[in-house]
Amino acid sequence: MTFIPSIIWVLKFPFTILAPLIFVLCLIGGYAPTQNLHDVWLMLIFGIFGYLMRKLDYPLAPAVLAIVLGPLSEPALRQSLLISSASFSIFFTRTYAGLIMVTAILLLLLPATKPIMRRLRK
Repeated sequence: MTFIPSIIWVLKFPFTILAPLIFVLCLIGGYAPTQNLHDVWLMLIFGIFGYLMRKLDYPLAPAVLAIVLGPLSEPALRQSLLISSASFSIFFTRTYAGLIMVTAILLLLLPATKPIMRRLRK
C-alpha cells in the first residue's frame, strides 16, 4: 500500500522515456551479478529471440513447458541415440515416433507460415 503512489507515478511516464530506462536497468542487472559481458550478450540474444517469438505469434506456454520438461527429456534422447548408434532416423522410422515428430515439426513451423498465408490471400 505504501508504494502504490510511486507505482502510479512511474506508470504515468511516457513509453519513450520508460523503455530506455528499463533497457538500461536490464543491462546493469545482467552485468552486476557476475561482472561478465557474456551474461549481457546472452540476455540480449534471448531478448531478441523472445521478441521474434512474440512477433511470430508463438505462444508462451510451450516455451515454459520446454524449459520444465527439457531436463527430463534429455536422458531419454541420449538413451534413444545410444540404442540407434547415434542415428536420428530412429525418430522417423518407428510408426508412432514418426507421427509424433512430423506433427511436432508441423506445429513448430505453423506460426511462421501464418504471415506467408496472409500475404498470399491478399
